[in-house]
Amino acid sequence: SITEGRRLATTRGCFNGCHGKNAEGVVMFDEPMIARIVAPNLTASVRKYSDAQIAVIVRNGVRPDGRSMLVMPAEAFTWLTDTDLGRIIAFLKSLPPSSGPGPNISPGPLGRIGLAVGKFKTVAQLMADAEPPPEAASAQAGFGRYLARTTCVQCHGTHLRGASTPDFISPDLRIVAAYSPEAFTELMRTGVALGERKLDTMGPWARQTLSQLTDTEIAALYSYLHAMP
Repeated sequence: SITEGRRLATTRGCFNGCHGKNAEGVVMFDEPMIARIVAPNLTASVRKYSDAQIAVIVRNGVRPDGRSMLVMPAEAFTWLTDTDLGRIIAFLKSLPPSSGPGPNISPGPLGRIGLAVGKFKTVAQLMADAEPPPEAASAQAGFGRYLARTTCVQCHGTHLRGASTPDFISPDLRIVAAYSPEAFTELMRTGVALGERKLDTMGPWARQTLSQLTDTEIAALYSYLHAMP
């Protein structure tokens, strides 16, 4: 289960992704007037909390003291099965402790104002506003929907129709209708899109994380996204 936990942690971006190559933590944003945001050192975090507390943090974006987190893709991880989440936690606890950057979140003056007036939402607020993706039409597509909800929504929105920020635009995943199964598999494995396009964001992300999806998982994900209305 440790080996599978590593694969699951990789495909969900916790290992060799948002939290660094070895889950040691990464500075994601650092503008003193706005905020310093750090994806925390998971090798330290998993040793501070019980499995039950970690599950609440991951699924609900709520700290053990009851405060909502400001950055955590709980809108995706809330759908992880107990088995998958348990394997991820077991893998992270098997990693040797390492030092990483901190503190995790440190709002600056403009960041605090933004939070006060509602310009920046907490994880709890984002989850309350989340729009679910369409239902699946078959068992295979149902598994694909699960994978999409726990893997793709971080970048493409909970509805999977794309998202936009000042620095980043992700496409509507209904674009998968234009892909053959073979072309979609290549996209997942290499990050190379139709027309042999090398994608700036998806390319590295696919090679680092999505390439660890199994053939069965890629087929299920394709089945769901290809038919998404």
